[in-house]
Amino acid sequence: MNHNLICKVMGLTLVLEGACMLLPLVVSLLYGERSVAFVFCTAAVFCTVFGLLLLCLQQERKEKIQVREGFFAVAFSWIVISAFGAAPYWMCGVFPNVMDALFESVSGFTTTGATLIADVEALPRGLLFWRSLTQWLGGMGVLVLTLALLPKRGAGSIFLLRAESPGPIKTKLVPKIGQNAKILYYIYIILTAAEAVCLRIAGMGWYDSLVHAMSTVATGGFSSRSASLGFYNSLAVNVIVVAFMLLSSLNFTVLYLVLIRRTMRFRDNAEIRIYFRMLLAVMVLISLDLMLHSGLGALESIGHAVFQTVSVSSTTAFASTDFGQWPAFSQMLLLLLMAVGGCSASTAGGIKVQRFTLLFRIMHRQLHSVIHPRVVRTICVDGRRVEEPVLTAASLYFFSYIVIILLLAAVSSVDGHTLGTSLSAAIACVSNTGTGVELAGPASTFNVFSAPTKLFFCFGMLAGRLEIMPILLLFFPSVWSNR
Repeated sequence: MNHNLICKVMGLTLVLEGACMLLPLVVSLLYGERSVAFVFCTAAVFCTVFGLLLLCLQQERKEKIQVREGFFAVAFSWIVISAFGAAPYWMCGVFPNVMDALFESVSGFTTTGATLIADVEALPRGLLFWRSLTQWLGGMGVLVLTLALLPKRGAGSIFLLRAESPGPIKTKLVPKIGQNAKILYYIYIILTAAEAVCLRIAGMGWYDSLVHAMSTVATGGFSSRSASLGFYNSLAVNVIVVAFMLLSSLNFTVLYLVLIRRTMRFRDNAEIRIYFRMLLAVMVLISLDLMLHSGLGALESIGHAVFQTVSVSSTTAFASTDFGQWPAFSQMLLLLLMAVGGCSASTAGGIKVQRFTLLFRIMHRQLHSVIHPRVVRTICVDGRRVEEPVLTAASLYFFSYIVIILLLAAVSSVDGHTLGTSLSAAIACVSNTGTGVELAGPASTFNVFSAPTKLFFCFGMLAGRLEIMPILLLFFPSVWSNR
């Protein structure tokens, strides 16, 4: 293990996090929250100094980042930035203990959106801004932002990008890693700015518009209101948020080719075609279920079905209504959407549509081989053959995903919760959706769980955001060795 490179990556990440803390500091000063501004000033200085110390400890040697260093650096960097990101919550006295502050921070950076705060409006504006900013930073990836700002990190930087970027098949838009990261963040910033402007036109204030835009494009779901988007009771706001949740759950590579270069159409991408069909099918089923069993009118049922389907499938989990009170069939469909998630190379969580498609094709190939054992079949995506290691990795990911969910559900059940609460909370954390059903539903918070369970949920959120492997590798002793 090359500790020199690990310290370099972690140091750069912490310096960047310290610089980002200056933004909520400015917001606090604008709203006259001097005590909160002092907290962010202290946290920013402490974070930056610690990062600079790590940079000073590493020796000047030109070495490339290898696979092991890349995955280890990403996993450890996310743990460290989450720990430092919890400092403002604890220093402002929002939570009585460090564990709760860490949970809120991890939930933010992983764009999970699970919260322990019941009265959101009681928080200072600067802290609420930091809460949504952590989601925005984690949505595209903190290390991706580091590569965009400091692109000359060597050829091994590709392993940092691969470890942090979601999806079974990693693609680059341009040969240079730094330029690739810049393109991703350009799209990210444009979407955020566009939504903030649209929400302002729809009647939101600039502050709420920016906070919700950051949470939406990051598919995080943190709101500046306890009632989430239901507080505004606005059709225009819901339509805007649905549109940007949908865009943010699509493959950013395809978005670039369609919107910027105009060399591709959405229907040319198999994953997006399947994703749209899945959403349409679930919308129709939920609409019918609500009309038949909830007594809602056709328009109201369709409106709730469209909003919550897009919200849950994108793993944003904004709530226009308490879907925890919906019929069991509709809740089950939403839980399945949480597990599947959005498209690869997007800010959405979950297993990803592309990985699910590969798993079904693997199953079909295996069944076909029973009938025709001598026929060799290859699996292709968009006309390109998928290599066997990618298929193996998809199967391994799915197995690990299910095992972690069952483990977290078992731990949660020790607190005495029902199967629905325990299982949905576990799915919500690992899929980075943040909202389940029953006591883990949109009308409650994760305060119903004990401190040890929250710690396990933090592990689940980090594992889900980093697609499991970087986190699991930390438990292998051979990864820590110098050989």
